[in-house]
Amino acid sequence: ILESLLISIRTLLAAKNKKLPENEPVVYENFSKLSLFIKKMRIRGMSPGELSRANQYLSKMLDSFETLKHIYEYRTPVTLRAYSRIFIFVIPILYAPQFAFIGRNIAVELTMITPFLMSIVLAGLDNIQDDLEKPFDQIGTDDIYINAEKLVHYLN
Repeated sequence: ILESLLISIRTLLAAKNKKLPENEPVVYENFSKLSLFIKKMRIRGMSPGELSRANQYLSKMLDSFETLKHIYEYRTPVTLRAYSRIFIFVIPILYAPQFAFIGRNIAVELTMITPFLMSIVLAGLDNIQDDLEKPFDQIGTDDIYINAEKLVHYLN
């Protein structure tokens, strides 16, 4: 049950946002199976203290899943993204006179490199923002990967 729950969470988080309506019910169905399993353990005579602890863990798991889902759904507001993209293109043009003024006493190559580097830095920051708002898409080296099989193997 735990393995299928973790795999369904991994599938939901790695998929595109538009697949949320089809992947989310599977996760909640697996949480329901886990809850029913805990209820079956009550019938089989598990002690009340252990049942309470298991229900607390289930509640914490559900709460953590909701937090992960909100992180997964979060996207930078469109207006902020448009604002930053406009500045990526406009700042080098706005600062061109300043670069020309500074560059009159130095080599022309250095004058041209400065706005170029500024554009690259701003575009890089925009790409980093894109990567940071999608931590589960498995594109990039710093993404979060849920290894359900390894966890279940260690639990066994």
